[in-house]
Amino acid sequence: MTRQARQASPQAGFGLIELMIAMGLSLFMLLGFSVVFVNMRQAFGAQNQLAQLQDNERFLLIALTTTIENAGFFPDPVNSTAETALPATNASGASFSAGQGLTGADGAAGGSDKVTVRYVSASGTGLLDCLGAANTSGHDLLMTNTFSISASNELLCSTDGGATTVALVGGVASMTALYSVDISGSGQTYQFLKASEVTAGDYWSRVKTVRITVAMLNPYAAQAGQAATLSWRQIINVMNKP
Repeated sequence: MTRQARQASPQAGFGLIELMIAMGLSLFMLLGFSVVFVNMRQAFGAQNQLAQLQDNERFLLIALTTTIENAGFFPDPVNSTAETALPATNASGASFSAGQGLTGADGAAGGSDKVTVRYVSASGTGLLDCLGAANTSGHDLLMTNTFSISASNELLCSTDGGATTVALVGGVASMTALYSVDISGSGQTYQFLKASEVTAGDYWSRVKTVRITVAMLNPYAAQAGQAATLSWRQIINVMNKP
């Protein structure tokens, strides 16, 4: 009896070389995906930082502008004058003569300047202090607002002469203030002066505008070619000072 030989069929599958090539391609693709993920995450983080910076700048601009432009305001010019509505005082951490609604102080040793603003708010009106509080007392209220920059790079607001402060915005490196003064009283010649110069010349009643320069911490400062801070400047008109 003849035994028929059976032909063995070859086994299908990957060889060692094919398997190593497939693993190499997979690792290469995984590395590519990882790089894309890291780049997208960095871009998303940078966009968030930029949006936060823009929000801080916007809020800081609103807080300073809406407060400073109301300096010296009082609600009843028929029955009162600036001198009676805004009496002379040396309290609240700042010195004001009668009728004066604005004062300031130079920063020590190149530090940030301080700006103090006061005005009268009638009860029930929309005139707020720098903390966003309205007058609900039932009578006119003299509001005094002081802006300064903390060692923690925060814009601070105080309504009690600096006894207590509230941080409004973070990421603020410095703030400087210059005051446009009609030195001659002619209404034609203006000069920007520091707070100490305005005080020395007794020019606070002649201040027409305030030029605020704020340096914000740059969220991209760690990148090559980027500055440590980003600055912007705003000129704010003082109410009733054409």
